[in-house]
Amino acid sequence: MVSWTDDTAVDLRRRAAVLRAENGDPKAAALYAGFKPEELKGGSLPPEAMLIANASVADGAAFDSAWLKRKPGETYQDWLQRIPGDAVAKVSGNENLGEVVGDYISLTALASTVPGAFKVAAAGTMHLIKYFKNGTFLKAPGTTLAQILKGRAPSYVPARIARLGATIGARTPPAVLSALTGSDKLAQLHGGKLWAWETNVLKVGKNVGTASRVAGASRLSAFAGGAGAALRTAGWWRAAGIGGSAVSTVVGAVDVWQEGDPATAFKREGAGYVAKVSGVAFNASLTAAMIAPNPVTIGAAVVTGAVYGVASIVDNWETVKKFPGKVADAGAWAGKKVGEGAGKLADGAKSLGKKLGGLFG
Repeated sequence: MVSWTDDTAVDLRRRAAVLRAENGDPKAAALYAGFKPEELKGGSLPPEAMLIANASVADGAAFDSAWLKRKPGETYQDWLQRIPGDAVAKVSGNENLGEVVGDYISLTALASTVPGAFKVAAAGTMHLIKYFKNGTFLKAPGTTLAQILKGRAPSYVPARIARLGATIGARTPPAVLSALTGSDKLAQLHGGKLWAWETNVLKVGKNVGTASRVAGASRLSAFAGGAGAALRTAGWWRAAGIGGSAVSTVVGAVDVWQEGDPATAFKREGAGYVAKVSGVAFNASLTAAMIAPNPVTIGAAVVTGAVYGVASIVDNWETVKKFPGKVADAGAWAGKKVGEGAGKLADGAKSLGKKLGGLFG
């Protein structure tokens, strides 16, 4: 009875997904694949894949929709990454071409995230060494531009760029510069630091909120004042970085949760699972370091960033090695198809020429 109930629920969801696809719901294909609505948060189906995916669902008689179904242990993010390549393979009839597209997406993601993780790990290590050796301050990750604009560029920034940045910062209206890079005045008054980029913004918010309560403000008013002070101290750029990193943490955590039992997931994916888990830990520690830069948060970002970067490279190493050969094969296939198309066009032109010759000859 339990088995029948589970199977029936899945079947009903898929039937409902067909109706959604016919009405243009962009999530219809994912629902048909076997995902529940609560699992679809944090991601959207790419438009180019959505068209063929939803078409396959809406017209099962004309399209084979089995390729859309969720594979064992496949998370929503994994499915989103797989679908574009499989869609290309279905349209072109060439599986290698589909693999090239899928591998390209994977390698693009690798190139956009891993260098950043290694950068955070390297910069964090350097700052920690200077902090313990010389007693220099620790800054929040992602605030280098703020330092440059305020004439406090790090030593590794070329002198020419540092001078140009300082000139631009000096010509920027103080209110605008403060809004973008953070309020040093609030950092000094409520955070106990000289510069906004080295300040714990939670501490600023707490101190402002406490002062408001002492002055007789309500809890809600004190919270709003503290939150506003924290945001002004962080500045728009830093606050945006915190928000983006926090969202990545949540999306990654949901992805790991969808993997199921950790032991089974590790056995199934190996380095891929380690990369996912360390990616969540890295984004979480990076968020903490951007909020409250200190030896603990920055040290955590250094360690998790290094693990995440290495695990991601190990997981994608075979893809990296095979990708050039797959691209060459795809190019040869494309050239052959172009040649066939040109031949058909030439034959059509000859046939048309003969008919015209017969009419006017």
